[in-house]
Parts: sequence; C-alpha cells; structure tokens
Amino acid sequence: MSPYSRALSVLVAVACAAVLVAWLSSDRAEPDPVSPVRVGVPISTTPDESRQPEPEPAGEAPPSRSASLTLEVPQDASPVVWVRASERVEIRTEPNGGELVANASRRTEFGSPSVFGVLRHEGEWAGIATPSLPNGELGWVKLDPRRLRAGWTRTSIVVDLSERRAEVYEADRLVRSFTVTIGAAESPTPTGRFAVTDTFRGDLSPVYGCCALALSATQPHLPSGWLGGRRIAIHGTTEALGVAASNGCLRAADEDVSKLVGRVDLGTPVWIRA
Repeated sequence: MSPYSRALSVLVAVACAAVLVAWLSSDRAEPDPVSPVRVGVPISTTPDESRQPEPEPAGEAPPSRSASLTLEVPQDASPVVWVRASERVEIRTEPNGGELVANASRRTEFGSPSVFGVLRHEGEWAGIATPSLPNGELGWVKLDPRRLRAGWTRTSIVVDLSERRAEVYEADRLVRSFTVTIGAAESPTPTGRFAVTDTFRGDLSPVYGCCALALSATQPHLPSGWLGGRRIAIHGTTEALGVAASNGCLRAADEDVSKLVGRVDLGTPVWIRA
C-alpha cells in the first residue's frame, strides 16, 4: 500500500470513530436523545382505552366523509389525536390550507404511534405540538375522522428552568416533583408548550441513562460541528443534577425518568418555563 493510501485509510477510520463516539458516547449527543435503537410504546394509566391509541377495531365502519372529528374531553384533561392505521395526515402551517410542512404516518421516525398533543382548536382544525416546525409554532391538522382518532390524557409535566425542577400532575394533583439539569448558557433548554412524542426504556446509550421521553421541542442553538439531531428529551443520568450543563435536554435521576416512562401518555403536554 502506498503512503498516500495508508494516510487516506487512517483519515477515514478516524472520521468514522469520531462520528460513532459523538452518537453513542459523547455528552454532546444530548440534543438527539432517541437514536432509533428502541421503539417507544404508548402508556395508558387507566383502563379507558379511548384515551390512547389501540389496535383498529376489526370490521369498523368507515366514518362519514362529511363528518368532523370531535374533541370532547373531560374538564381536567388535555386532548390528543393520533393517526389511524394505514393513513397519513398532512401537517400545515395554518388552518384551512396553510403551507404543507409534513405528512405524518401511523408511526413516528422512532417507531412510536404518531400521537399529537392538541394545543388549540379552530373549527375542523387542531393546532398541534410538532417538531416539524420551530418552537412556538403550531402545526395544523384537519380533524378528518377517516384519518385521525381522538382521546385525551390527564397527565401533564411542568418544568421550571429557574428552579431546575420538574413537576408531574394528574389532572390538578401534583404526583411527583424532582430536580433536573438544564441546558448550558450556550445551548439553553427551549421554553414553551410542547408534548411527549416517544418513550424509550433500555437499549440506549449510557449517556441517556435508563430511559427517555422525546419531546416535540427542538434545539435551535446546536453546538458547532454537531453531527446529530436536534430533538430535546427528558432523560436519565448518573451525573450531577440541578446545574446548567446539558446541550438542551433535561436530565433527571434514572428513578424519576423511569417513573415518567411508566406513567405518561404519548401526547402529554409539557410546559417549560423560564
């Protein structure tokens, strides 16, 4: 082998190793908490199967073409919608025909059912939390019962960045509170109203601890040279808590994140405030 060939081989090997380390071992992998190594599943905390995705009933009659999906939920709950099996749903920038930004299928990019937290409702349209648009902007889906089903969740998560604390509520009742590490000054955790899109347990890089919940939030301030994704998550850690040190994700003790994965539904609203 010529000296030039040997040098080229070394450069390729170094580049591959760098990418692998960035994805699986480095703390800079934080904004992409959910490399698709394990599929999340929806968790329902009550026997009421209407709340979250379930297998399509065999022999179900197709909804009327003129019908509109209703979002009737209990007073202490938040509405969610999810994509029916074998269907796709257009996500637009505005109700009544804004710009098309994504076509959502039955499953997310990580394999979970596509469940969207509904933050606004205008006639036949629902404003949803989606990572397909910048933080603070709603995606809009038409409430077509041929393509969507509807339910609700009574769970919500509130994160106070100044206090570095997360709180979990069932309806209006506080059920868990725990300390979190937040984004560093150069890569702050975004604020706003988001939703849980995927849950993961096991088979993750050690950087993410026992488990993780991917959010619809994204990181607009990616570190220079970053090669991974931009999604924000709440994930486990064995490192220090209550500090500003992450690339935007919210780190918590494994025990607390494990409880979250076992409790929250896909589409659960997440409020992150300064």
